[in-house]
Amino acid sequence: MKITARTLSGEICDVQVEGHFFKKISSRKGDILDLPWIAPGLIDIQINGFGGIDFNRPLESDEAWHYATKQLYAHGCTGFLLTLITNEEDKYGRFLAELTGRINLDPRNCLGFHLEGPWLNPDPAYRGAHNPEWMKKPSLRQLQEWQAITGPLLKLITLAPEVDLEAAVEVIRAGVKKGIKFFIGHSAAMGSILQKAVAAGASGWTHLGNAAPATMPKFENVILHALAQPDLMASLIPDGLHLPPHAFRVLARLLNQANPSRLLLTTDAMAGAAADEGRAYTLGEVQVKIGADGSARLPATDGSGEGRLAGSTLTPFQGVFLAERMAGIYLEDAWKAFSTRPAALLNFQHGLVEGNSADFCLLSPTKTPYLLATYHRGKCVYEAP
Repeated sequence: MKITARTLSGEICDVQVEGHFFKKISSRKGDILDLPWIAPGLIDIQINGFGGIDFNRPLESDEAWHYATKQLYAHGCTGFLLTLITNEEDKYGRFLAELTGRINLDPRNCLGFHLEGPWLNPDPAYRGAHNPEWMKKPSLRQLQEWQAITGPLLKLITLAPEVDLEAAVEVIRAGVKKGIKFFIGHSAAMGSILQKAVAAGASGWTHLGNAAPATMPKFENVILHALAQPDLMASLIPDGLHLPPHAFRVLARLLNQANPSRLLLTTDAMAGAAADEGRAYTLGEVQVKIGADGSARLPATDGSGEGRLAGSTLTPFQGVFLAERMAGIYLEDAWKAFSTRPAALLNFQHGLVEGNSADFCLLSPTKTPYLLATYHRGKCVYEAP
C-alpha cells in the first residue's frame, strides 16, 4: 500500500506500508492540492470506558470489548491504557485478571493498564470521584500481586506519595525496575515529599489541576509545585470543563515550552464518551450524569445541583483539536502530546518512521477537524462513511 499525504509540519511524502510496518517514507517536492494530512495514531493513557462500555464493571461479552475498541479507532486512537479506578480489593483483582485474559487473547488497540487508585489521598479536596473507603496506602505486596496477574501489561500507576512516603518510595523504585511508570495524582504532594517521589522515579502528574482544592494558597499549592519540578511531565484534559480554557492555555503552554516538552494530553474518558445522549452511565460502582455541556458528574451531595466530575465524555480526536485551539499552540505540538510523547513514555516506537508499526490517521484537507481513516498495524480499522 502506498499513500501520498501531507504531514502536520506541511511536508509532502510518499508512505509505503508493507505488512504491519512502514517500509519506506520519502519526501516529495512540489505542491499537490487536496492531499490528506497524515499523522501518528493517537495514544490515550487514561480510558475508563468508551462508547457506552464501562471498563470498571465486568464486561458482558466479547462484543462489548470489540465495540468499545472499535469506537476508539473511529476517533483516531490506535493505542490506549485501560484505566481502573479505586475499588474494593477483591473486585480489583478479579477485574485485572478478567481484563488481562481478554487483552492477551485479543488486544486490539489496548496497550495495557493504568491503575488510578487505590493509592490516592482520601481527603475530600483530592479524592475526586473515587470512593475514599477503598483507598489504601501503597504496598509492595499489592504491587507484586498486581504484577503477578498482569505481567507486562501493567504500564502506569497513579498514586499520592504523601499517604505513606516511605511505602510510596519503595513501590516506585520496585515498579520502575520492572518498567512501570508512576504518576502523582489525587495528591497533596509538595516540597520535599514531591521531590523524594520524583527522585525515586515518579515521572509525571495525572490530570494536573484536577482532583485539587477549589481554593488554594497563592504559592504553596500542588500546581505550582508540580510545574517547578523540571523533569515532571503532566497530563491535561482538554475538554474545557476539567480546566477552564484560560487555565488550560497557561498550563499547556508552560508545559509545552519546556525542552523537551512536558505536555501530555488525555481524555480521561468514561463510558459516556462516543455514546448515546440521554442515557445513564456508570463509572465503576457509581452512576454518572451526562450534562448538556457534555460533562460527566456524580450526583450532587451538597445541594449545589452539580456533583464532582467523574471522567469525561471527550474523544481523543476532539481533544487534540480543542487543545490546539484553547492553548494556542500548533496542531503538530498538540498531536505530539497525544501520540508520540505518550508512546515514548510507555517505551515503544511510534510515529511516521520507517520500521515502526503503521499506526496512523488520515485527516481531511478541506474539512477540519474530520477523520478520514485510522490505520492500525497497516490495516484500515476505520474509514469515514
